[in-house]
Amino acid sequence: MTNEKVAVLIAVDWGTSSFRARTVTSDAQVIDTIATSEGILAAKDRFEQVLKTNITKLEGYRSDLPIILSGMIGSRNGWLEVPYATMPTRPSALSQDMVSMMVEGLGEIWFIPGIMAVGENADVMRGEETEIFGALEMLALSNAAMVIPGTHSKHVSVQDGAITAYKTYLTGDMFHALTSASILGAFGKTAALCDWFEEGVRFGAREGKAGALLNRVFTARSRVLVDKLPEEKAASYLSGMLIGAEIGELLPSQEPIWILGNGALPDMYKCAFEILEGVSRVVPPGGVVYGAVELAQSRKLI
Repeated sequence: MTNEKVAVLIAVDWGTSSFRARTVTSDAQVIDTIATSEGILAAKDRFEQVLKTNITKLEGYRSDLPIILSGMIGSRNGWLEVPYATMPTRPSALSQDMVSMMVEGLGEIWFIPGIMAVGENADVMRGEETEIFGALEMLALSNAAMVIPGTHSKHVSVQDGAITAYKTYLTGDMFHALTSASILGAFGKTAALCDWFEEGVRFGAREGKAGALLNRVFTARSRVLVDKLPEEKAASYLSGMLIGAEIGELLPSQEPIWILGNGALPDMYKCAFEILEGVSRVVPPGGVVYGAVELAQSRKLI
């Protein structure tokens, strides 16, 4: 008797600046992963070559495995522009909106749609929907409030297993712009957890609600010059302020906020929630794989 894992799917998460491909089992266990910096910007005009070169190196690869792609690869700047699904959206409905194309040597490959909001609160997401549905599957949740930190942070509402609403916040983009292309970057660009991060979180949550954030961000410079903010802590203070202004809208909350993502950001957001006396939990990695498997099963690809 063998415990060897058998791949049933190749799940590809292809974003603006990164490419990840995995061979996975029917219960969303990862057999092998290849990760490169060949995002859609670096791979433009050679998407087919990048995909073939990488997935054929995966342990467990077979030419008959279905291939499912999520993320910005299905955007206007990607390989194939896939129309957005509308809300409310469940995995069963989203899987039916998936679009396929034939690729020589690979057969039919499938693209997962993003999700849009329309009207004066128009918004878009691509890639996060797969991670969200995967997290719901992992945690056996049908109702949840979720935060996905990043360049464009998402706040997502899930009811009865469906994504019903979300908002995008340019928190990461703003931090990068302010520390790279403004006078606020003179004192450093790297943020870390510290007392001044906490000070920034409280200040941002309080002042951001007052609609004065564009004024308050300048204090990341002025407090260095005339107060006691150390230069090397200015970026942490600014980061805390932006995160505090973002998550302040979610508090107070009667239910825990689930934080998705990778790297240091989920822990920074969890710390910010604790500072503001909010309850949050970090979702273990792997949601995007669970989501890809669920959508593939719903579409009867596996």
